[in-house]
Amino acid sequence: MTDGFFDRDAIVAGRGRGRRRRTMLFLVESFSNPDGPDAGAALDFLASTEIFGGLDRETLRGLLPHLEPVHVGAGESVAPGDTLLLVGHGRVTVVGADGSTTERGPGQVVDAAALLGGPGEGVQVEAVRDSMLLTLSADAFEAFAHRHPAALLGLCRQLVRLSTRPAEAVAVPQATNTVAVLPAGRAPVPGFFVPALAEALAAHGSVAVLSRDTVGPEAADVDPADPRNGAVVARLQQAEQRNRFVVYVADPHDSAWTRRCVRQADRVLLVARSGTDPLPGPADPRRSADLVLLHPAGTEKPVGTPRWLTGRDVDLHHHLREGRAADLARLARHIAGTARGLVLGGGGMRGFAHLGVMRAFDDAGVDVDAVAGTSIGAIMAGLRAGGLDHAGRLETSVNAMVRQGSMVPATLPLVSYSSARKVTRLLHDVPVFRWDIEDLWLPFFCISASLGHAREVVHDRGPAWRAIRASISLPGVYPPVPHDGDLLVDGGVLNNVPVDVMTARLRGGRVVAVDLAPEEASGPPAVFGETLSGWRVLGARVRRRAPLHAPALPDVLVRGLMLASSRGDRARLADSAGTIVLRPPLGTGGLLDFKNGPALIDPAYRYTRDVLPTLNL
Repeated sequence: MTDGFFDRDAIVAGRGRGRRRRTMLFLVESFSNPDGPDAGAALDFLASTEIFGGLDRETLRGLLPHLEPVHVGAGESVAPGDTLLLVGHGRVTVVGADGSTTERGPGQVVDAAALLGGPGEGVQVEAVRDSMLLTLSADAFEAFAHRHPAALLGLCRQLVRLSTRPAEAVAVPQATNTVAVLPAGRAPVPGFFVPALAEALAAHGSVAVLSRDTVGPEAADVDPADPRNGAVVARLQQAEQRNRFVVYVADPHDSAWTRRCVRQADRVLLVARSGTDPLPGPADPRRSADLVLLHPAGTEKPVGTPRWLTGRDVDLHHHLREGRAADLARLARHIAGTARGLVLGGGGMRGFAHLGVMRAFDDAGVDVDAVAGTSIGAIMAGLRAGGLDHAGRLETSVNAMVRQGSMVPATLPLVSYSSARKVTRLLHDVPVFRWDIEDLWLPFFCISASLGHAREVVHDRGPAWRAIRASISLPGVYPPVPHDGDLLVDGGVLNNVPVDVMTARLRGGRVVAVDLAPEEASGPPAVFGETLSGWRVLGARVRRRAPLHAPALPDVLVRGLMLASSRGDRARLADSAGTIVLRPPLGTGGLLDFKNGPALIDPAYRYTRDVLPTLNL
């Protein structure tokens, strides 16, 4: 191929030998250095692919004219039909006829069966981000095979191998994290944010920051349909290949560059100072994003977060205090896929063990980036999300659940053993529980169960005290909580250790679960038969006769609840690949004897302190 063949000016102007050279120029420039066209780079790419890697250089040169480059914008889809699709740049999701999804990255084939007469019926390809696909039609493949018969056998073997491999065997190269930074409101992103974010991300790998100024105004304004787009895509692709992270800094308004940043990004960050106007600004990305709210240094409590979430498709929101490196490090871990989620299970007074576990994390310097829980786990997780340290969590828990007397004072048991008036007041009296969940410093959710729809309910919005009240509503012990025409009870009925919900929300990283279900039953044997009168139990207590070892009604209800959900919990924990499960010592007290709860803190602390060095956190 001579330089004249790639006379760029002539081809772009439409002079020369027609459309074939125009598309080839786009293909070659897409793999070229910014300095100029170089067919060698395109050949190097083909030699690195899983399907054409076995062909020699001259054969690859002969293949090049038969490949048709197709630009697919983020969110756009294409049906392969009888055409082989090879990912050149970007990343795509392949949706099978059965609804299964797999991802493909640069150098990987979408549907190798297309050239063997068996295209995947119903297969759809959707671009995760702006991508370029190299297409090879059945007719083009036949033409190539006619001119290069020696390559046909090896190529057919590769096609058969790729078309018969199971979907789960497709190993997708780790995608470089690309982040687009846009203003959430009408005010521009504060100038300190991007440099500070880049510094925090640098702890996880190399970082490139691309903005209109760094790529140049002319390149920034190139439209995807412009023949020059290949060179722009190549430049961005090279930055992504050379760096662990690329931060795309969008314009503060809607522009070609802003739209490209959004299409190119794996994750969009909408950034604003919390005290500014929450109405969406002119750079609204119209896609899901993370919201980052910046607060002045020393802020004790975020306020007004629900106003920022209204009308936006927000995956996660993050509260950052200006000048606080730990907050930026937390955001960087969420972006890097190394965030740590802590899930605290239910278990009555055993929940005091959560305090020991969290203290051990603090003392070891292990940061927690999101918290969740069910029942008493929701209480302890809420205290952590509100920013309380160990001393604050301990004082709040002891004051509410030990010093105030029984948490389940009896009432006329027509609906429940207790009216829940006391526990509702105690929850409402905890300052951080009067916050909206959206205003808690850490991402938080808790679980309850719907009696009307027989499904779990995830609470991540609204007053924290009310969500936690639903999560601890032990059936038969406390009355259910009315909610949108439904009745909610303790989430332990369906999901006592919600690692599956946390895993879905964390998008990578590690999940640590604290399971309070005992490995085996404990306690003294019962000394009563198949029937038991409540009057007999009362008489034995009053007359101080030999104890019957009959558990109290609330304790029977709580233990029954944990038994009902334990099999499902164990299965979820076993199926959660990568989840770390902690099972601290639990003691032998009754599950509602909260006065015995503080005795579990130190054993749980020592257990966690000893096991932490062996964990990959």
